[in-house]
Amino acid sequence: MRLLALAFLASLLAAGPASAAGSGTADDFKAGVGGLVAQLGNPSAGPAAIHAGKAKLIAAAFGDQVDGVDAAQAIAGLDCVSLNVQKARNTKAKRAVKARMAAAGRCLAGVAGVDTKTIKNALAAVAARASAGRAYGAKATALRKLQSRMVAKRFGGATLHGIAFADVYDDIECIDVKVEAGRRSGALSCAKRLLRRAKTLAPAKDPITFGSDLGGTPTALPATFDPEDTEFWTAALTVPADGTITTFRVKTGDSPIDLPLRFSVVRPSGNGTVTVVTTTNPVYPLPAHDAGVHTYATSSLSFACCKVQKGDIVTVDNSGTTTRDAYVWFAPQAGATTFSHTSDGDSQNAGAVWTPITHQGYETLVQVVLQPG
Repeated sequence: MRLLALAFLASLLAAGPASAAGSGTADDFKAGVGGLVAQLGNPSAGPAAIHAGKAKLIAAAFGDQVDGVDAAQAIAGLDCVSLNVQKARNTKAKRAVKARMAAAGRCLAGVAGVDTKTIKNALAAVAARASAGRAYGAKATALRKLQSRMVAKRFGGATLHGIAFADVYDDIECIDVKVEAGRRSGALSCAKRLLRRAKTLAPAKDPITFGSDLGGTPTALPATFDPEDTEFWTAALTVPADGTITTFRVKTGDSPIDLPLRFSVVRPSGNGTVTVVTTTNPVYPLPAHDAGVHTYATSSLSFACCKVQKGDIVTVDNSGTTTRDAYVWFAPQAGATTFSHTSDGDSQNAGAVWTPITHQGYETLVQVVLQPG
């Protein structure tokens, strides 16, 4: 099991250059570390189960090298040294201590990219005190710190999903050593620290653009609307992931009047209706006869907007007008369906429930940019 875990550790900690994030995703890594935290917090999970859980995390996470150096081999070797020294400290049997110290030395076979000679010398000093039956805890701790400094020096420019390579090593090595030492709470603290780092330091995800591609020719819907609040959307405006909306884009034709636009986020209720989650404020201006693509940033709003959940829907709204064909942000498209809702009162306030009607063969020319996370 130990050799398997080390092999998996190798695949985790072979990081790429500072801009590389490894073979997994930041979300995968966070989920894996979170699972390890849960295991460490479960008193019924023994050391073997924890090592297996960490092995699963490692196997799913990383597989790159650092500047051509086999970092995985180096990190796995150093971790192996720490574990064997700790296991030696767990027993007073001289034969077992000697065997563990010998195993620690073999951990460095084939390791390149770090100063193994210095580590071997420090390990030899630890082994000499252990063989003589003298206390060696301080020297063992010094050896761990030496290895940590070597990782920091050799891989100082590398990160794993935004986390300094050396910090990842320190936390994982800490988990291993403290579990073997029977200090479950200490191992849990190291795992929680790594999880905090994974959550706060992960690089921002690429923005997601969804909705219309804005390629259609704008036209007015062949329908008459009451001079009340109106809202429009399509299935393409369904939010693909949790995150925050940063930008709305509307492609419009030659609208005959100035219009105040809002955008709402609504949540399907499961019975054909949708419920308003939030609506932008103040209004965005859409000048008359100003055909083209209009871009509206949420940073200009008077409140933080708009955090959304996967499955929410974005709508484009207006406060109503008696002017015919004022809404010119639709395009004929086979198979598409635009939904609309019209009602008086404060229909765009949070909690309002809409029952949509359909307009077959038209898309709504709205595009949305989402920052996931």
